[in-house]
Amino acid sequence: MNDCTETPVLFGSDSSLVGIITSPAEGPRAPVACLMLNMGANHRIGPRRINVKLARQLAARGVSSIRFDLSGLGDSRPASGAEHFRAQNMLDMQAAMDLIGARLGVHRFIVIGLCSGGGNGLWLANTDARVVGLLMFETYAFPNRRTLWERSARRALAAPTNPAVLGKTARWLQRKVSAKAAAARAPEIFEPESVDAIRSFFRRSMRQITEREVASLFLYTGTTDVADHGHDQLADFADEPFMKKVEYHFDAAIDHSLSTTEAQQTFMQIVCDWTLRVIAEKSNGPLQVSAGRPAPAVQPVPTSPSSLERNAVILSPHRS
Repeated sequence: MNDCTETPVLFGSDSSLVGIITSPAEGPRAPVACLMLNMGANHRIGPRRINVKLARQLAARGVSSIRFDLSGLGDSRPASGAEHFRAQNMLDMQAAMDLIGARLGVHRFIVIGLCSGGGNGLWLANTDARVVGLLMFETYAFPNRRTLWERSARRALAAPTNPAVLGKTARWLQRKVSAKAAAARAPEIFEPESVDAIRSFFRRSMRQITEREVASLFLYTGTTDVADHGHDQLADFADEPFMKKVEYHFDAAIDHSLSTTEAQQTFMQIVCDWTLRVIAEKSNGPLQVSAGRPAPAVQPVPTSPSSLERNAVILSPHRS
């Protein structure tokens, strides 16, 4: 039995956005769907195609999702308007939710954001009440001095035998003595923001989404730190009331790019378990999905097509 149906879509006000809707092939469909966002400037599939794998895992458990490229990334064309990139990202994410609402009759969402995708997710959760859950994978880090000292000490001890450190040091010295090497340094992709501005936005946004009871999970790996002594990456906000309402998970066995099969499996298990738990909490009960047997089919909820749906183009669906 196929676990999911995958449907390529073009959507947005000018049909410039490209995405894939993954939904259960049969059986009940969860009343909450997932948005999977770009990680930095990378394609919608995510590192090691993790978004593809995760979408199929979730569909096998009854959860629909859409993974899509924001304007100007991956297969999506640049937006035709002149919106600031942050505002355009918001419009793109809301268009994806509108599309899922029109096609599947699902109007509540969990945002799964890896790295900078988590930052976009926080902007969306802070703005749109349809977001009921937000997973931020190594998005924000506000470690205290002890954590930074431990990190520096470990790096210093590893430096003599670490070729990556030696290479970075050599390139740093070259930029210091060579004007040509300094000029060739890659420019900043994103607009620079002060640390104080980031802290202020984070504090304000987390207060607002926890007041709305948006479930949130902060997931960190062993890429930067090999140990965590209790919410190290959010240490600066330890006394904030919202910290009592968020979930925090550190796993030193996985890395930022999910490089190994084991890391990917661990990541997907954490995300699937948390997602299903949030859906159960927001739906007043667990989603019932038969293991190995098709569940009884349910009739789709009738919806009236929105303007965004009329602008959406559904390409040929295929089963995976």
